[in-house]
Amino acid sequence: MEENEKGILYVQMFIGTLGLIIVGVGLLKYYETVGSVGVLALLGYPLTMMYLHYLEGKAGISNRLLWIRSILAILLLILIYVFFN
Repeated sequence: MEENEKGILYVQMFIGTLGLIIVGVGLLKYYETVGSVGVLALLGYPLTMMYLHYLEGKAGISNRLLWIRSILAILLLILIYVFFN
């Protein structure tokens, strides 16, 4: 039963990371279109990422896996932005 709960936890982690990537790409596209993004949006995105990192750590996901996810998410965000720009 515990393996099933870990699997669900990893799926939720993937969905949360995907959502942050989509929001990040949206912020970058908005900046490209309008030319400026509000300070709160620029501060809110990293704060949300830090809070998600904190919650995933509290849920019992290993620190190594959290850093791997973070690095992959940043690389994927850059790749998506460059590919669609």
